[in-house]
Amino acid sequence: MADFPPMSGGEVRGRLHSQPFCADTTGKVSQSFQSPKLGFLNMAPKLPFSFCLMALGAILFLATGPGCTALRLRQRTAHLGSTLPDLQYQQVLDNLAQFAENPGALPWHVNLREGTTQVTDSLSGGAAVDLGPPTDWLPQLFGSRTVVAQWGMAPVIDPLELKLLRVAYRRAIGSNEMPDNDTMQDLGHELKAQVPINPDLHDESDLFYEYHARVNASYPKFEESVVTTNSEEVVAPPEVPRRDRSPLARDVARQIKIIERELTQISTGWFKVGRWCDVPNGAPFVGRHKTVWVWVDPSQQESLTQFTLTVLKLSNLIKEQQTLISPGSVKFSPGDRGG
Repeated sequence: MADFPPMSGGEVRGRLHSQPFCADTTGKVSQSFQSPKLGFLNMAPKLPFSFCLMALGAILFLATGPGCTALRLRQRTAHLGSTLPDLQYQQVLDNLAQFAENPGALPWHVNLREGTTQVTDSLSGGAAVDLGPPTDWLPQLFGSRTVVAQWGMAPVIDPLELKLLRVAYRRAIGSNEMPDNDTMQDLGHELKAQVPINPDLHDESDLFYEYHARVNASYPKFEESVVTTNSEEVVAPPEVPRRDRSPLARDVARQIKIIERELTQISTGWFKVGRWCDVPNGAPFVGRHKTVWVWVDPSQQESLTQFTLTVLKLSNLIKEQQTLISPGSVKFSPGDRGG
């Protein structure tokens, strides 16, 4: 059997640390290594066979200790979480560059959902034995580590959300545009199905309909005098008294006002537009679209953060409606209760 020359501990560490580190575009990161044959343990027949087995067992225990993988998992989880703000900033900056190049563009946005971090360690050992004479043996140790870190993404495809995002980006580059009335009424009809029914809303709705049932002698008169979420215009004009708007309609109108306020508070002038050669060295926040670059000075990070929060709010307005099944197999959705 061929004899392998012994290696020093430094040579082993050098070979282990020279293994490649791989990363692909799917967000999965992996690193693996395979140790060489540990010739420095080839100490027979000078040392007893039992001592060599104990040495190999000690190496296996140190390499697969319970704390090593857990520590690495905690580190990778914290690192994955720290990438979330950078990803949100980058989406906004790239969209700003796109609208600076073409104000009539269609925005894009992906909502980051669940994240996954996984660390897998694998270690195996063995020995090649030469019965001689003389008796000789060579321990072998193989190990690998695979690290996976990824985010799940959901692109924004709802037309209403894209319309509002478009208005937000156009206002950021200097436009005074605001959503028209039809857009806000359509949004109100979408939002009414997402308002959870709580005891206060339920009791107020009962009192509202009881009061108007006494005041209005017929249903046509009732329909003309009140605004509900079933009305064509959910968001009533200011001249309509509060008592003539159903509790659910008032809540939807409140959400619409919040969105309008968010849009009116969008300011401009906090980012700069130019070419690649205009971007300052070391600029922390940089985005691009084709040949147009935008960047934000550190002193304007607060404005970038506020605008990013507005974009996140607009991109998550319309939730996927869930159908619930009652014990009697009657299907219904939140918001079906007349209001």
